[in-house]
Amino acid sequence: METEQTETTSQQIKMMTFNIRNRTGTGDIAWVNRRSLVIRAIESFEPDLLGMQEGYANQIQDILDGLRAPYKTVGLSRFGNAEDEYNNILYRSDKFQAAKWGQFWLSNTPDLPGSFSEHESKYPRICTWAKFESIQPAGAPLYYFNTHLGLTEEARAQGVNILLERMERHVDCSQASVFLGGDFNMEETSPLFRQIELAGFQDTWAALGHSYTNDGTYNNFENTRNLEHIDWIFQRNCTVLSSIEINGYHENGRCPSDHFPVQLVAEIPYLPGS
Repeated sequence: METEQTETTSQQIKMMTFNIRNRTGTGDIAWVNRRSLVIRAIESFEPDLLGMQEGYANQIQDILDGLRAPYKTVGLSRFGNAEDEYNNILYRSDKFQAAKWGQFWLSNTPDLPGSFSEHESKYPRICTWAKFESIQPAGAPLYYFNTHLGLTEEARAQGVNILLERMERHVDCSQASVFLGGDFNMEETSPLFRQIELAGFQDTWAALGHSYTNDGTYNNFENTRNLEHIDWIFQRNCTVLSSIEINGYHENGRCPSDHFPVQLVAEIPYLPGS
């Protein structure tokens, strides 16, 4: 008896953005006292791709060591080495491979490691990006750009302009899904938020019917949703958006970070030969 084979047209992807907060702090917010909460928050969703912000090398390694599923990471620190904070991307190495990846700085000299924006001298700001390809079935590429924008409006404006320009430069498959996620340090009322949308990137939060009230992602280590929503995932070329949620994982009121992660389930197009 012959069975009809259905043609693969899309593949599900589970994506998360998570500012895990750097390793500073004492007591309950010291890294040693909350790293297990971070790991359990991640495992509560089991993302295929995880864009992190603020992690140091030892924090990233702790997470890799603690996760039960196999993950690898791409990215360097904001000084282009293994020192200071990263915007790295973790990916399920049994499901995806990183075909290529890179990093650029949100400054006047985007290719110069450690360069600062002229509008913010406190920290270098970066974007880590990668083109991922599914292992089985082969032929479902996607791009993930993971960033952490600055603290001043002028720095964020410069950062958004660089992000949009560099995404067009690095994406070499026009039909592939492109995701832009991270800690944007801005709410949906910012003109820069609208600029990203006008450039062809959809706000997945509103697209899936969520309102912008009582939905904060910044929590200041308190189990509250009443603060700012500043962590976002934008997309282009998804086949289907299935769900998006703020992951409010906590244990006895203790939060893993001063940000809640945001998690998205979507389908990306199957593009054999891309």
